[in-house]
Amino acid sequence: MGKKVASQGGVSRSHLWRNRVSDGFMSMAPRDQINADARVSRNSVRPILKTEINHKTSRSKCISKVTQGEPSPDSNKKSGADNKSNVITIRKSSRRRSYTSLLMTGSKLLEEHVAEYVDEIYEYYWLLEVQNLSLENYLAIHTDITPQMRGIVINWLIEVHFKFELMPETLYLMVTLLDRYLSQVEIKKSELQLVGLTALLLASKYEDFWHPRIKDLISISAESYTRGQMLVMEKLFLKKLKFRLNEPTPYVFMLRFLKAAQTDLKLEHLAFYLIELCLVEYKALKFKPSMLCAHAHYQVSQIRDCAEMILRIQKAARTSQLRVTYEKYMRPDLSGVAAIKPLNELPL
Repeated sequence: MGKKVASQGGVSRSHLWRNRVSDGFMSMAPRDQINADARVSRNSVRPILKTEINHKTSRSKCISKVTQGEPSPDSNKKSGADNKSNVITIRKSSRRRSYTSLLMTGSKLLEEHVAEYVDEIYEYYWLLEVQNLSLENYLAIHTDITPQMRGIVINWLIEVHFKFELMPETLYLMVTLLDRYLSQVEIKKSELQLVGLTALLLASKYEDFWHPRIKDLISISAESYTRGQMLVMEKLFLKKLKFRLNEPTPYVFMLRFLKAAQTDLKLEHLAFYLIELCLVEYKALKFKPSMLCAHAHYQVSQIRDCAEMILRIQKAARTSQLRVTYEKYMRPDLSGVAAIKPLNELPL
């Protein structure tokens, strides 16, 4: 069935991110407000999300830290300088891979039962992609939400997703559900973070083997919302989307493409890095998910504009204010592909 595509989830987390932009419309919990309520139960692993706000002029900068398991005996012996270290140690997850990953990579576990439906599944994705209305410029219906705000909240959600060790499918479905909902419902600026957290909750319920508790999601938003508000938003989400959560995302098309291409691990990491960079970019909504993956279904002339946009995004990633994905893919376990120098121009 071909070489397996490496899973992007359940790897050792070893990077502490700093200087998160919030633009004043998002609330993130300070360190002393999050305690045992922020623990997330998943088998024997219990992540603790901690967020610290540093105000500088009108912009909030967030420092997020995750620890797992019991504290190291040497943790209290560190000097003040050591406490500022960006490196954290977290045990490697032993979680299973999702059914989407197993199916698309030809797992023997599913091969006998559902592998014969893979072609039909992708025919459905192609059909659904064509039927879905374009999300390009959908924020035109909003008077209080800007593309910059959308980028900021997705950048933060990518970090939350990573800290909770959710599956990569969940990340892409989360963004798709967020955009689908916002394309139909005008909201206030103060509700954007709640909508984002609800999209994460629904995506994790649909794609993942577990989902964060509502109390944990409330904690990382500095108690800005109540459990009741999140449950109401969840109902509004499902009603507006007509309970249709199975959406074609860039992730499912990229899995298919990499499986067919028989790529090596580093190229797989680079491919996922490039499409993840596009998640925070409002202009990327101009292109269909399959086109972002430069799927063989398209001619070179059809994907030129999309490829040039991705190259520009890659070039700007290092100096961008929305740097979560860049920093995430600087890590050795993801081949450090963010450090790869972008091409000067496309060889098309």
